[in-house]
Amino acid sequence: MAQQMNPGSYDMGGERKALMLCVRDEKGIKEKRCGFEVDRQTMEKFFKDFNFCYQFVLDKNTEDMRNAVKDFRDSINSSKENISCVLVVTSSHGNRHGIQDAQGDILKIKDIITPFGDELCPKMKGKPKIFIIDACRGHNTDTGVYSNSVADLKPPKEDGQIKKSRRVPPCINDMLVAYSAMTDYIATMSCEGSTMINCISKVFSSPDSAKEHLYDSFVKANAEMVEKTGHLKEKNIQVKNIMEIESTCRKLIYLRSKTSCK
Repeated sequence: MAQQMNPGSYDMGGERKALMLCVRDEKGIKEKRCGFEVDRQTMEKFFKDFNFCYQFVLDKNTEDMRNAVKDFRDSINSSKENISCVLVVTSSHGNRHGIQDAQGDILKIKDIITPFGDELCPKMKGKPKIFIIDACRGHNTDTGVYSNSVADLKPPKEDGQIKKSRRVPPCINDMLVAYSAMTDYIATMSCEGSTMINCISKVFSSPDSAKEHLYDSFVKANAEMVEKTGHLKEKNIQVKNIMEIESTCRKLIYLRSKTSCK
């Protein structure tokens, strides 16, 4: 019987860098019922708990967000410190191609992930790059209709046929990407935050998470998501979410090992 290979784990002894792109609902903020802002607060606690040096990019347009990702990447490349891990998180409206700004323009997922590939970000070659993409991945990009989802459930107008996705996901070495929904599906959210980020927070705040590697923790968060049911008020229907996880990691990632943020 063949011996199972032990992949080992990434060295997490250096600094950890995090960036969050968050496009909040202006009306929700004024009424203190903005799920995107709750996501920001939840992730801020996560960053602190796991010793990430973090920064937020809030309510910017696609060009500003694209530049913020590049600036974040450039700061990593120019750093003299040992950086062991990069984490990029989004919380916004979206569709299958990317995340959406307040004007309805799309920042493509590849513009978030590919800047951290080996050629463009040599500082992180052979090191883990984690992406949490929390946005709808359906066809409808209509903003301005409030629901408990990050976008609504309206099907494409071309016809009633279900079309197979031709999406080619961006791919770099040593990456782990967690999407809040399968391609072409919505992601649910309420004024208490998104289902995905709430479930991730719950799993990672449990005592058991200290012994688990990142992929297994995301699988547990997905199980939590599957158990939850979202409700779309205007459609009067219940919906569920399933996380989609893509990984090219060659080792295990353990976030619990502590470092000091310089």
